[in-house]
Amino acid sequence: MSIITDLARRFAQTDSRNIGQAMDELVAQAITQRAPHERRWYNNNFFDDGYHFKIISKKTGKVIDHINRQEGYIERAIPRASRQVRGVTNLLFAAEPYPVVYPDRVFKNKYPDSIDPQTGKPIENPEYIKALDQAKKIAKMRGLWLTTEWDDEQDLPIKLIDLLILAAKNSISWLQVYSDPKKQKVITEVFDAFDVIVYGDKRETKDLPFMTKVKSMDFKEVISNPMFDPKMLEKLSPDNKYATSEIKEAYMRARFGAKLTVKNQSTLLVSESFIKEVLTDDNWEQAVEKGQNNGAMEGKSRGDMIMRHPFSAGGMTLLDEYVDYDDYPLVPIRFEPGSLYQVPFIERFIPQNKSLDIIMTRLEKWINAMIVGVYQKRKGENFNVSNFPGGQAIEYETTPLTQMQNGTVGQTPFAVIELLNKFIDEQGATTSALAQLPSGVKSGVAIESVKSAEYANLKIPILMLKKSIKEIAERMLERAHKDILEPQEYSTVEDGEPNYFDVIGQRGYDLSQQVNKELPEDVVVLNKKVRVRIEIEPGMGLTMEGKREAMQQIINYMLQLMQTNPDFIAPEALKQVIKRFLETFGYGSTQEFMEALEEAGEQGISDVTIQKMKMAVLESLEEAGEVGPKASEKRVMENKMGTLAALDESGLADKMGQSNIQDNPEIAPIPYKDAPEDIKRQMEANAGLIPSKDVSPAGTDQLNKHADTMNKVKAATQPQKSQGGGNSDGV
Repeated sequence: MSIITDLARRFAQTDSRNIGQAMDELVAQAITQRAPHERRWYNNNFFDDGYHFKIISKKTGKVIDHINRQEGYIERAIPRASRQVRGVTNLLFAAEPYPVVYPDRVFKNKYPDSIDPQTGKPIENPEYIKALDQAKKIAKMRGLWLTTEWDDEQDLPIKLIDLLILAAKNSISWLQVYSDPKKQKVITEVFDAFDVIVYGDKRETKDLPFMTKVKSMDFKEVISNPMFDPKMLEKLSPDNKYATSEIKEAYMRARFGAKLTVKNQSTLLVSESFIKEVLTDDNWEQAVEKGQNNGAMEGKSRGDMIMRHPFSAGGMTLLDEYVDYDDYPLVPIRFEPGSLYQVPFIERFIPQNKSLDIIMTRLEKWINAMIVGVYQKRKGENFNVSNFPGGQAIEYETTPLTQMQNGTVGQTPFAVIELLNKFIDEQGATTSALAQLPSGVKSGVAIESVKSAEYANLKIPILMLKKSIKEIAERMLERAHKDILEPQEYSTVEDGEPNYFDVIGQRGYDLSQQVNKELPEDVVVLNKKVRVRIEIEPGMGLTMEGKREAMQQIINYMLQLMQTNPDFIAPEALKQVIKRFLETFGYGSTQEFMEALEEAGEQGISDVTIQKMKMAVLESLEEAGEVGPKASEKRVMENKMGTLAALDESGLADKMGQSNIQDNPEIAPIPYKDAPEDIKRQMEANAGLIPSKDVSPAGTDQLNKHADTMNKVKAATQPQKSQGGGNSDGV
């Protein structure tokens, strides 16, 4: 039997009076198991704060500061590790991850195709197309709700950065997703590794039998909470602690001092636990009583898992209920897969950073000593050195002091420093963290290439971040599905215009349908079954220069495609790309610019532009020899040749005076090689030959000129067609 099933059945037999004490025992056991990790977290926190030589003793548990300030011995703290942590965090978030909602599945068998009576071929059901469009529209509105909550309501980009820094120091951090039953809003909150107590040897949260979050709350807030048992509240007294972990308590007291014991500012540690229980005959009635109101028992049967949700303080149960949670509401943020408690990211830099601190401290002491220098004096003689503005006075008794030659530190320390920096850079991101570029790298393309290489080296933490963001989005949709029972209004701005829409959870929507409650038109129903994917790829680039060049290349490529085939890319698509380009690089509001583009498309081409196009067409035709004096002479000669050929075929030429015909060069028979292509075919037929299908070199030249003429005409008339296509229905 697994530990989850074992504890689940054991908790199922624990009543509300004893659940608080039972949870405190489990929490104490878990804290004892993770004590070695807590000491490392403590040291890492102080190291990141700049106290590189302050640690907690493994034997006594006391804080030891290796810097003896009374003797003037101070180690310099070089914050290379801290900068690497923040540089890697910046690079992980450079792709700006965000969740995207999939449309609901539309089953095609519900919309069978019809048969065309004329052709007998199947025709796609228009209702099926309509259903697909409706599913895409609903998915878009759900995505807008999720984006609005993500950026505006929850400010999750900032919280995720905080979570990544905490995870780098403590190997894990937590984000809790829950809801406010009164405001019917989704809420998110950040917690570090100390605040959430779990079994750290598990690989995934789904393998945990319980999770407990401990938070220091205002004592007055606890006493006035209507959800807590009033009888238990009378037994409570403030403890004024920062955390249930003694190690974090020591860290917080060292950083912020002890909490005040003033009556109005007292605090109390409150534990909030989530326990997976198995529904049996022992706890069925209790689960129905404590979980019926919030829908925890909907669709449940004996043998199913259910989430128990007790609050406790000082071993006393303040609240015991069952909640409708499919998964734990606490989502972990980690840099690597594996056990929940692992080697923190910052510890990979600490040994090299401490060596660098020691060497830099020794160099500083040597430099300070060499400024004064080393003096020689006779044994037994006294001297006195006094400083005054602009100089120094030395008093001696008999023998004057002799200043020795200053020594040099040599190149060895600097070579070691360079080697240590190299070791630190190998574990982090040099370009992103320290803005160090290889020699010769100047252009934006080269910088983009270097950053892309560093980004590719962070594939493991990128995948872990993507997994965590997906879980956060799913928890938000789950809470909205079950806890938003009334329509909530949201708004977004699109193309400079506000867009308002209403959302409601699936449970609230079903309850409204049961009582025939009227809901706003086109209300968006939030469902936990919606599939979510996370867009976390670098896309256009990791730098502004890289993004700018990528978007410019896309715009130029689209323009080339439009010139080749105006129907291939709609003008509206190009407008959207230009709009995104302007918005991305901070050129201010794009509304006026886009309106000017649309007005130009509606007004069509100006008269001046049309005249220029006409002149360009005429010049192209003249260059190709299709218009002008040369073209007229060419047409006359072609007509004459055609007339002569007709006379020759009819035999009229033989009846005419041969001398007169021979003396007239215009009507004299022409050689085969000088005749037009159609005349050549006729001559070949008259001679009893099969007319050739190949084109002679002269004819090829004529065809090339003709094709060139048509291309120039098409290029000259292209803007008119493009504008016309944007203002019509695709004709």
